[in-house]
Amino acid sequence: MPLHDFSQLQADRTVAPHDGMVAAEDPEQYFTLGRRALELIHFSSVLCDKPHYPAILDLPCGHGRVLRWLRAHYGYAKITACDLDRTGVDFCAKQFGATPVYSKPDLRLLPFSTQFDLIWVGSLVTHLRQDRWLATLDCLIKWTNECGVIVLTTQGRTVTSLLARGRKDVAENIDKPALLAEFARTGFAYQRYFESNAEEDYGFAVSSPEWLMRALQRYPNIIVRAYLEEAWGMQDVIILYKKAGHHEPVLGGPELNVATPMAPKSTSWLGKVFGG
Repeated sequence: MPLHDFSQLQADRTVAPHDGMVAAEDPEQYFTLGRRALELIHFSSVLCDKPHYPAILDLPCGHGRVLRWLRAHYGYAKITACDLDRTGVDFCAKQFGATPVYSKPDLRLLPFSTQFDLIWVGSLVTHLRQDRWLATLDCLIKWTNECGVIVLTTQGRTVTSLLARGRKDVAENIDKPALLAEFARTGFAYQRYFESNAEEDYGFAVSSPEWLMRALQRYPNIIVRAYLEEAWGMQDVIILYKKAGHHEPVLGGPELNVATPMAPKSTSWLGKVFGG
């Protein structure tokens, strides 16, 4: 069910020639997922009592799968398009009037001097090892205005359940047994794509809701407004609201490596799926 009726909203349907997010077998899905992101962002505005988002960051913007919908609905906003793919950033700037910023593998090197009312992060941390995952979260919170909102997608129990059941079209270019075993042990797991080199270190990351909640204990100025499983395709969606001094750091906060061992879990199902 849609979270809001945007069926009458007219978004620019111009697709960049090199946009790799368009599935040849179902090209309309590209626009459906973009509109779904806008529904989730609108939902965040209701939850957080934020009727306006004057300054928006789309990271990673790609070639505008979501940004085209942001521009259609928030026509007044200054929208920053940021991605490692420079052709995508350039396309978003030219086609949708976005402010272009070329990203860097280490987000701490980005030259943001202003902060944002909304940051949409669709499928970014889903590809990062744990230290980069957490450094990204640090940056997102730093770049968010007071009373600003972050809408972030992750891969959680839905994706790992599909992998455990032997689904073949989710991630064929990683070591699946190793990923699932680590996820069962700690609640977070990362496997580099086979084709990714050590310098690039780009892969497949999964994080449980419990792991993420422990990570968020480090930020007394962050309120978790929603955790929605399987809300953007197979990915989970987390809505965060920034409010200085809202929480007392009674629980303290784990160090950077929050993937500490939890209670032992049976991993016998790994053998059933992978024959081990």
